[in-house]
Amino acid sequence: MFLGLLFLFLLAGGIWWQRQPKLVRLGVYAGSSWDVPTQTEEKVLDQAIARFEKTHPGVKIVYESGIPKNQYASWLANQILHGQEPDLYMVSSTELPVLAARGAVEDLTPLMDKQVDPSHFYPVALEAGKYKNRQYALPFESNPVLMCVNKNLLEKEGIAIPKEGWTLEEFYTICQKVTRDTDGDGELDQFGSTDYTWREALAAHGGQLFSQDNINLTSKEMKRSLYFVEKLEALHGNFNVTSKDFDEGKVAFYPMTLAQYRTYKPYPYHVAKYSNFTWTCIPMPGASGSTPSTLVDTSLFALSSRASASKEAKEFMEFLTQDQQVQQELFRQSQGTSVLPSVVNSSESRDLLKADDFGVDSLTNRTLDQIMKKAVLSTPGNLPDDIWDRLDYLIHNALKAKDIDNQLPQIQKIIEEMLREKFR
Repeated sequence: MFLGLLFLFLLAGGIWWQRQPKLVRLGVYAGSSWDVPTQTEEKVLDQAIARFEKTHPGVKIVYESGIPKNQYASWLANQILHGQEPDLYMVSSTELPVLAARGAVEDLTPLMDKQVDPSHFYPVALEAGKYKNRQYALPFESNPVLMCVNKNLLEKEGIAIPKEGWTLEEFYTICQKVTRDTDGDGELDQFGSTDYTWREALAAHGGQLFSQDNINLTSKEMKRSLYFVEKLEALHGNFNVTSKDFDEGKVAFYPMTLAQYRTYKPYPYHVAKYSNFTWTCIPMPGASGSTPSTLVDTSLFALSSRASASKEAKEFMEFLTQDQQVQQELFRQSQGTSVLPSVVNSSESRDLLKADDFGVDSLTNRTLDQIMKKAVLSTPGNLPDDIWDRLDYLIHNALKAKDIDNQLPQIQKIIEEMLREKFR
């Protein structure tokens, strides 16, 4: 009798357990991935969750809302430290290397061979999720850098807006022509460019920071890039040209992310920021017309190596990154671009880029597609945030001191040591 009751009790418990929803814990931050005003990021996610749960009865997706983006990395690190990390979580391409090296995220390479078709993604977006040629995350949204152009300034100087495939030589020539003293007071008050850095120049010269997993800061491409930036900045004399000068209509060119473009082009943000001149965005210049010269950042989703709902989390990751409807809604409500060419080239995306009074100055989806196809990673997959910041600081100082040749080998040693310390 007792054994019979025990059997029935265990059976009932097993049935109850099987009927409980499978919980998938998701890690996300509040707001935009690209540090621009937004109120719609969580709406996209909530809509995707509702659709997924409807087609996957017995699965429940939950996440902690309201985590600020600037606190998310430390929040996630703390969760991992205590073994409480989400099953699936957002991660940047600069955070991924350390997580992958320490075994915190699952290697998705076998998934790429069976369930995920790489051809569905822009190659540069997929590359952002790799570490040592293994796929550890799938891309969710990308944000390429475009060249913003003050149309009024170029028209005043009798210069046509550069065409797709324009070169660094053309860029410099235009900057040289427009940089001048317009009011005759003896001081420069109109400039060619601002915020064009060594990173954009390195991409334009076809350079790579890494060669066979080893950092290479003394390559000919790196030196050419730094010499170009030095020459470009020399046009300004002693004047420190900033984005504020562009806002005031004094600068012809300003590298701007797609997210900034989509945020500040339409009303009302346009009125608050750029109301005194007409502007548009075009592809970045390259050393030649065919050089991939656009830097791209990509937000990613990675699967915890300790996920308690690994199968369901993996399916939801595939859904977020590959479902046409999810990605189209992301393109509509966010400020970056979809990681899927099929979404960027859709008629809906075409109409979205024409909307909000963009008019004839609109960036077309055809141009955006070409930009993504000719893009390179903004941050190499082997370089964590803190090391990247240090490298940027050291190179900036070398440029400021006009001491590139002497300081590059020293910078190389410093960064090599930091990498050894980080990954040992």
